[in-house]
Amino acid sequence: MSGIIRFLILILAVLSAPALAAQTPQPPLRLGVITLNHPLMMYRQYLPFTDYITGLSGIPVELELAKDYASIIADLLNGKIDIAILGGLSYVEARESSADVTPLCAVLSRDHTPTSRTVIFTVKGRSDLNVLADLKGKSFAFASLHSTAGYLHPLCHLGNRGIAKQDFGETKNLRTHDAVIRSVLRGAYDAGAVSESTFREFAGDGLKVLAVTEPHPGFVLAARRGNIPEIDRLKRTLLDMDYASPDIRARSAKWSPLLRNGFAPVSDADYDPIREMRNCAARFGYRR
Repeated sequence: MSGIIRFLILILAVLSAPALAAQTPQPPLRLGVITLNHPLMMYRQYLPFTDYITGLSGIPVELELAKDYASIIADLLNGKIDIAILGGLSYVEARESSADVTPLCAVLSRDHTPTSRTVIFTVKGRSDLNVLADLKGKSFAFASLHSTAGYLHPLCHLGNRGIAKQDFGETKNLRTHDAVIRSVLRGAYDAGAVSESTFREFAGDGLKVLAVTEPHPGFVLAARRGNIPEIDRLKRTLLDMDYASPDIRARSAKWSPLLRNGFAPVSDADYDPIREMRNCAARFGYRR
């Protein structure tokens, strides 16, 4: 091969390199969510959301389902996922495991605040259960050990009102809030504690409210680490979305109820109340 031909091949290779690089697909950001319902339902509720924000931001977002609270924390820390929707306590636990874990935006609830509440409940037929003091000696279902609304906050709330964990006849931590509701409905436990949003889904099934807590910091979208351009761009996209617009209102009707109200700026300090609540709950039986 002559020197001229070699030179021309080299020039073509140099000129084509940027074009080839531009065609290289961008790796997706892997979004982790806890599987709180049947996986098919989870995909139906979250894929329309990830598809929409992918198109809006230009950042491909891929859904990853985690089986429970502990798994999603581990997946975030070991790099299986890049970002995750976490409850307040799960976020605090992840942050304590790695200072690189970064809050991106708070998830707004139905009242358009970055908060949630706990509902302590029984079934309507229980005439012997009307106030919190009636729970002493009864069986009680909590959600996961990592749940803010389903375990941490109710322990603190009940304890401050004279009912520590050891005052129940029996307690059990179930995997999901839905499982707590169903266990009380079928009579496996006398009462239980779940998030207000979950209780609202089942409110027509013959449930009776015994107490509703004050608000606590709610869900947060967190990243495994900060200062990543693609994640920063996705964060800006979420914060800039106008949930009052007819287009997003129509689209969000197909999304998980958790995602239908928008996002707000957030900082790590916003979750200090969770840290304080954990100290409170520790006095009344909370253990990790």
